[in-house]
Amino acid sequence: MAAPVHHLDVTREFGVTDDHGLHSGRDYRAAAGTPIRATMAGVVVRVTAEQVVVESNAIWHLYDHLVGPEVSQGDTVETGDCLGVAAGPHLHYEERVAPYGPGDHRNPRFDLHPNARLRT
Repeated sequence: MAAPVHHLDVTREFGVTDDHGLHSGRDYRAAAGTPIRATMAGVVVRVTAEQVVVESNAIWHLYDHLVGPEVSQGDTVETGDCLGVAAGPHLHYEERVAPYGPGDHRNPRFDLHPNARLRT
């Protein structure tokens, strides 16, 4: 049974430094196939095979490690809209501020949408 987002299991926090360098976002445990929903309403500015980026109020919300995103560049999404499903075993979520380049990450101030369900 899927657990509500209020009981998220953060597997790696923002700012942790390890063999891969500084971690630019927050990782949440998310089993393969878990629906991933938009934290904020906005416009989809980038879609790749594994990543969706939604811009909202000059903040990029980046969702990584997806399989088959369900949105396209230029789409408008509302808070809670499904962006795709997690590839598993985790979802990488980060926030970037303008001009959105390397080093423009910030500690995520938003969390995954409460309608999201992540399996633990």
